[in-house]
Amino acid sequence: MSFTFYFPTKLIFSEEAGSDLLVELASAPPDGVLLLTDKGIIQAGIAKIILNKLKEKGFTPVVFDDIPGNPNVPDVKKALAAIEGKHITHVVALGGGSVLDVAKAVGLLLGDPELDYEEVQWRRQAIKKAPLPVIGIPTTAGTGSEVTHVAVVGDSKGFKMGVLHPAMFMKTAIIDGSLMLSLPPQLTSTTGMDSLVHAIEAFLSKKANPVSDMFALSAIKAIVKWLAEAYKNGSNLEARKQMAMAATLAGISFDQSSLGLVHALAGPLCGTYHLHHGLGVATLLPATLEFDAPAIPADRWSMLRDALGLPSDAKADVLGDFARQLLKTLDMPTHLSEVGLVAEQIPAIAETATKMAMIGFNVRPADMEDCKKVLETGL
Repeated sequence: MSFTFYFPTKLIFSEEAGSDLLVELASAPPDGVLLLTDKGIIQAGIAKIILNKLKEKGFTPVVFDDIPGNPNVPDVKKALAAIEGKHITHVVALGGGSVLDVAKAVGLLLGDPELDYEEVQWRRQAIKKAPLPVIGIPTTAGTGSEVTHVAVVGDSKGFKMGVLHPAMFMKTAIIDGSLMLSLPPQLTSTTGMDSLVHAIEAFLSKKANPVSDMFALSAIKAIVKWLAEAYKNGSNLEARKQMAMAATLAGISFDQSSLGLVHALAGPLCGTYHLHHGLGVATLLPATLEFDAPAIPADRWSMLRDALGLPSDAKADVLGDFARQLLKTLDMPTHLSEVGLVAEQIPAIAETATKMAMIGFNVRPADMEDCKKVLETGL
């Protein structure tokens, strides 16, 4: 098979993110750093750890923390307005997926102020200049945005529209599990399940390749081993480190292959009921895996089975029950009705899902009727 693997981001698996950040900022002037984060990270004291390191070395960063959970173009513009008249040379993103995605957009627009971000979103305005260096420090083990070449930010009306371009790769990603020690159990479970779905869908994707498989299978093994421990004992540093690495590996895997039916359904489901993305994909997983199971090739199944830690004689039809049991271990819903889905909404969600690009890469083809059946099964 022919495939391309392009991944220019420098990865640092860190014991102390602040110290490694200083190395990456060696060429930055003292007043040339923009730190993007959110109010939750400020309140949790995580930002203070990084800021103290920066200030010790004489940096006077501009801090912008007004980034919501579902950012839109106006939020990107607010960040840009906060640095108007300043000469920013490096963008540092400290937070979850929303902060990381906003940082990518900000870096792009600082690199080429003539760009209109919504024109890039909707009309594919050409990106001709390199973005400013963006350094990502994720504080959740979930989205994988620190290693993908996509930024998902809503337009001015709030419609989620991703920008997929090599310019969206970050210059550096610093992965430090110790920054996740204060992550609440519920966010630990939802973001962790998001990572697991990333890895499983990447492995089962029609675009999967031997390199993406390595990342996906490694991520699956680690998440199955460590997620429940990180959820039940958030102070376990080893569990946090392993989950942080697994989320990054899962992000690389799906960015280099694709996602599938779970994420196609999750878009309209989460949008309709305003669900946390991780909760949506997690609750969709059992029924979707039951749908996919008959189409998983035997050689692929053996690798997935082993990564999941299932018995050597297990068949693919156990996947749904496996996913439900994992969700129960994490005290998460196992039925879509528990997160608000009602039968009357199923046709509309199914129809929207069929328009999502990733559905075409699912291991088993799915039309509108198939989507309806998956949702009905999961209800």
